Amino acid sequence: MTTPPPLPQPGAPSVPHLAEPMAPPPDPPPDPRPGLGPVPAPPATAPGPDPFAVVADAVDGMRDELAALGDQFRRRLLNDRETRRSLDGLLTELDQARRAAEGRIVQPLLYDLVLLVDRVERQAAQGDAFAGSVAAELLGVLEKYSMTRIPVTRGPFNPDLQEAVGTVTALSPKQNGQVAEVVRHGYRMDERIVRPQQVRVHTER
Repeated sequence: MTTPPPLPQPGAPSVPHLAEPMAPPPDPPPDPRPGLGPVPAPPATAPGPDPFAVVADAVDGMRDELAALGDQFRRRLLNDRETRRSLDGLLTELDQARRAAEGRIVQPLLYDLVLLVDRVERQAAQGDAFAGSVAAELLGVLEKYSMTRIPVTRGPFNPDLQEAVGTVTALSPKQNGQVAEVVRHGYRMDERIVRPQQVRVHTER
């Protein structure tokens, strides 16, 4: 049987009453999912990304990608130009080499044909029609290989195209230095003179 605490005497200091000890908390309820461990707490909700920042990052990425593509395109364009320039240079050199080889091989033969044309035309000048047709065919063969006859012109003597082999007395001062007649035809291959045109020139006595 519990003895009640003594009552305070009159005139004695009061003594605080001590509270009885609190009962321990009740045990947690049993886990409804035995064997699965404690139930995790729901995750805290994180704040969402800033939509303006997302758009800005996407725009920056696209700008960088476009700049890289532009640089790549310019490099390829420069490479293509250099390749084309090199190819054009090679083609030009090959064409020059081909022309030089043809000149060394074909030109002697063409010059022999020129001499043959001279003889045939002398025969045609005597009234031989057959010789005249042969001369025309030979001139066609020469033109096929870029060997052309220098045109006959009446004018001042041109030392770049003509060779003076004789003179004719000028009848007036205006005729001095003018071509009087063509003695032998000249020929050129493209821009190169193969044989100059032989002429007589008017001169004052």
